[in-house]
Amino acid sequence: MQNFQALEELNQALELLLAKLDKEPAESELADELVSELQVLVGKRQLLLNDLLAAIKLEDKTMWLKQLELTQRFEQQAKVIMRHRQELMHLSSKSKRQINFYKSIGAK
Repeated sequence: MQNFQALEELNQALELLLAKLDKEPAESELADELVSELQVLVGKRQLLLNDLLAAIKLEDKTMWLKQLELTQRFEQQAKVIMRHRQELMHLSSKSKRQINFYKSIGAK
């Protein structure tokens, strides 16, 4: 039962972390720290799920379905955040190229 409690606490921590990460600007140092923390929590969750799988019981089916649903939801949230940050990085590099282009025109 302790593992189930630890898993619930970890799930809540992941939900909070993903919400924070979604609100944090991509260029922020805090965003980098949050991504690192996300990797740590996902690793801990995977290890805990592996431990629980070793002692799986038929009556735990509902819990496992819930965990599968949570895993899929976490994955979707992370993908949305990742795509958004990739788009921002692309726009940033495009803007820098345009600025450099205009600077080169201005220098002539």
